[in-house]
Amino acid sequence: MINCNGTLVSSLSEGDEATIHSLLHEQSVEENLRSSKGKILLWETHYFRIIAALRRHRFIIPMGFTMEYLKNEIQKTLEQTPTQEEDHLIYFKFIKNQTGVYFIISVDGIPSFAPPAKVSFALDLYKEEWVPSGFFSNLSSTNQTLRQIAKAYALENGLEDCVLLNDHKNLVETTSGSLYLVQGNTILTPHLESGCQDFVIRSAFNQWIGKEQSEYSLIEQAINPFELQKSEEIVLLSIEHGAQYVTHYRKTTYLQKKVGSIFEKFLKQLD
Repeated sequence: MINCNGTLVSSLSEGDEATIHSLLHEQSVEENLRSSKGKILLWETHYFRIIAALRRHRFIIPMGFTMEYLKNEIQKTLEQTPTQEEDHLIYFKFIKNQTGVYFIISVDGIPSFAPPAKVSFALDLYKEEWVPSGFFSNLSSTNQTLRQIAKAYALENGLEDCVLLNDHKNLVETTSGSLYLVQGNTILTPHLESGCQDFVIRSAFNQWIGKEQSEYSLIEQAINPFELQKSEEIVLLSIEHGAQYVTHYRKTTYLQKKVGSIFEKFLKQLD
């Protein structure tokens, strides 16, 4: 089931012509969300990120796009989407054309958050192109094509993922999520000035660990690629997959035994 600008349709061919034309030809802003047992996780933070992104893309935001209205449209779509899963990934796209702003919502059932998987997960650096450092790259749409090419590079080279670098040759993120490096009792993550996306789950985890965990200190900073080899563990975090251990980076193998419980505790408290 797809919510096409407030109208539920079973396929886009049933959507209104203006929305479909805009989807194919006009500028858009996307946000991926997650629901668990009918509850939209971190909805307030997602809403403010959506509004900020629309403003930065110079969209004229309709007065009716309130937090309550958009939440109700998501819930309406969830209720009409049959699935065996308790969790859902929600794809929210806003499209601009000459007459206004349209939105499309689609939903997929996905497994619930699980503890970080201890399966083989290898990554390397993607060095064919750079992410521009600075806050414009925090928008998910800015470097979308670059991330897609990097994903193809990882697949072609037998990797599960790869790390993007910025124009200062510092770490940004991987193609699948935010990057966390564990060194002793310190967790390093690239700061927003590095050009990483300001994912809602990234912001939530960074705030949570500072308030709820005294064992580890989180530092957001510019990170040189050599820090990957100096780290004891590497964890990726995303709204789609939760937390994922990295097992290999080139000839470096990681322990996978210290911080998994912290990420697991964080994900559980989101429910």
